[in-house]
Amino acid sequence: MRTGSRSSPSVIFLFCAALLVLGGLGFFFWHQPAPPQGLGDRTQWLARGPSLPPFSLPSTQGILTQESLTGRWTFLLFGYTHCPDVCPTDLALLASVSRSFKKRGPPAPQVIFVSVDPGRDSLSVLGQYVPAFDPSFIGAQATAAQLKPFTQSLGVYAVLHDQERDGRGNYPVDHSSTIFLFNPAGRLQASFQMPQTPDGLFRDTQAILASE
Repeated sequence: MRTGSRSSPSVIFLFCAALLVLGGLGFFFWHQPAPPQGLGDRTQWLARGPSLPPFSLPSTQGILTQESLTGRWTFLLFGYTHCPDVCPTDLALLASVSRSFKKRGPPAPQVIFVSVDPGRDSLSVLGQYVPAFDPSFIGAQATAAQLKPFTQSLGVYAVLHDQERDGRGNYPVDHSSTIFLFNPAGRLQASFQMPQTPDGLFRDTQAILASE
């Protein structure tokens, strides 16, 4: 007759495994970076944002790849030069933010404007349009196929209504208006939904840079 009971090896193993899992989760969450304080409602900060799949885009400063997003902070946005309102507004907004960084530091993030309308936006056109907002801004082209890495990772979209040409051959393009911020490791750190004010975008970006 047994006068006591013993825990089976399987129960002990499961108990130890559970402790290890809980300890690992605790370590993971304990070491998650805290979000910057006071960010605006239209600013989304990510603790561990995605990096982009391989891409290659012709630009006004050579071929852009994933490596072009490493080593410094980067604003990335999408549009087209014939855009009547959103694109020039966003580029003017980033130009204002860049001027604020130059006055107050640290160095401003680089700005890359990717045209989703390569049929009209040649590198020559982009070379005149984009630097007009700030000489350091980079213009790039993306065909539908070249846009796929951004569609898959960032949810970027572009629809060319080229069947709706007017008498001058112009047509509208529906596209994402979000501005994305990549950290020096080439990972998405934040996204900014429009509209934003120059002071608000500068303040949020400065807080994000200071938190890293």
